[in-house]
Amino acid sequence: MPYRDNLKQITVMVMAILLIAFASPEFCAGRSNGKDFRNSRQGEIQKQYVMPIELSKYGHVEIRAKVNSVEGIFILDTGAGINVITKTFASKLGKIKMHDGSFTGFRATGEPLEMHLYTISSLEIGDLQERNSTFTILDADLGKIDGLISLASFKEQPFTIDYANKKLYLESSGSLMSREKNGKVIKIQLDDDRGVSIDMFTRVRVNNKLDLQISLDSGAGFNVFRFNAEYLKSLVGDTTNIKRYNKQSSLNAKTTNNFYLAKLNSLAISDNPSIKVHDIKASFLKSLIYDGITSINWLGNCITIDISKKELIIN
Repeated sequence: MPYRDNLKQITVMVMAILLIAFASPEFCAGRSNGKDFRNSRQGEIQKQYVMPIELSKYGHVEIRAKVNSVEGIFILDTGAGINVITKTFASKLGKIKMHDGSFTGFRATGEPLEMHLYTISSLEIGDLQERNSTFTILDADLGKIDGLISLASFKEQPFTIDYANKKLYLESSGSLMSREKNGKVIKIQLDDDRGVSIDMFTRVRVNNKLDLQISLDSGAGFNVFRFNAEYLKSLVGDTTNIKRYNKQSSLNAKTTNNFYLAKLNSLAISDNPSIKVHDIKASFLKSLIYDGITSINWLGNCITIDISKKELIIN
């Protein structure tokens, strides 16, 4: 359950901004001509809704949402797995119900994380309203950020992140059809953990050598490319002069993670190789439990995520 690493990413520096665009930003509006499409899927809004976003200097997508009618600022984090609110924000919500038992998740480094789960009466993101959603509470100071909104709240609601114009679109059936007609489709795989957390993955071709399955993580920020160190020699060859460093775990002072830094020539989507990026500054981590984790901004300026159809659409 990768959201643990994303929390750390909020407070550390990530690589410089580099957007790889595959279509003009103007099309990202994906208009449905204001029509009310009444054949929407269950849980999906009937008319496209657009709302502003902010991008942090690290590339995190910040949105405003209401939890139990209390407005806050949240990171829209496709790698979070589960929705998170800070302890400070939770104190503003009044009484909330804690579940019996607990939930054990794992950081991308394999470190276990025990969590208590809570039922929140309502979550509002623009026109999207979710009742009795599940959150966990984090006892940490994230500055102005009140928590993370994960894919768990979008299982039935397709949405589009428009990086170029700093907008979030909640798609109707009509606007989604327009995006599918004009965009490039990427198939994704889902990790749905006991109905509590959900993350998305896709297969990529790295250096035109290895076909790997990576986690797609908007919460990583801009241009983060991280791979399992098992593949370092296969992808890079001679590792004699590879830069390396050790970093202490933010959760356990006794745990140290080993990182290796290297440049990769290319990264492309396996089932749609026209979506690609070149000259990548990548890091390799020995304890990573996935083949890899990357940001999503390299896919394009305008990214539609449709969990129910298990696909992304790039416009």
